[in-house]
Amino acid sequence: GHKVDATDAVIELNGVEYTSSSNSFNINGLTIDAHETTGMNDDDAVTLTTATDTQGLYDKIKDFLTEYNAIISEMSSLYNAESSKGYEPLTAEEKEALSESDIADWEKKIKDSLLRRDSTLGGLLTSMTSAMSASVTVNGKKYSLASLGIKTGNYFGSTAATRYMYHIDGDADDDETSAN
Repeated sequence: GHKVDATDAVIELNGVEYTSSSNSFNINGLTIDAHETTGMNDDDAVTLTTATDTQGLYDKIKDFLTEYNAIISEMSSLYNAESSKGYEPLTAEEKEALSESDIADWEKKIKDSLLRRDSTLGGLLTSMTSAMSASVTVNGKKYSLASLGIKTGNYFGSTAATRYMYHIDGDADDDETSAN
C-alpha cells in the first residue's frame, strides 16, 4: 500500500466553492454530505433538488405573531387603561374599614392606571405598529404583511387592546380569519 495525505473536501455550489475539513457542509441551513468524488467536467455534476419547509416557516411566523400579539395587547391595555381619577392611596384608617378584597381591588385600580397615556409607552406602541405595517421592496415589488395575508383586525370591530393584533388569513386556530 501507499500513503495518501488527507485533504479538505471541496464542493462547488451554484458557482461558489466551499471547503470543509470533514465531508459535511452546512450552507444556508442546507446540510450536504459528500461521499464520492466527481470529475471536473459538467457531465459529472450532481444535481440537488431542495424543497422549502413551508410548514416550518409558517409555524415560526405564527409563533412570532402570537408573542407579538400578547405584548401589543398588554401594552395597549396599560396605555388605554381607565382613569383612576378619584382613587387616592388608602390611609391606614380607610384600610381598617375595608375587607382584604376591597383593598386589593382599590389598589389594583390605581396600579392598572399607572401607565395610562404614558408618553414613552405610547411612543413604543407607535414604533412597533409602524414597523409591522411598513412595506419592503424586493426586486422592485413591494411587500407588506397585509399583502401576504397577515393583517390586523377590523378597526371598528376590535377593542383598543386587540386593534393592533395580527391574524393570518386561513389560520384554522383563529376564528376571526379562518375562513379567509
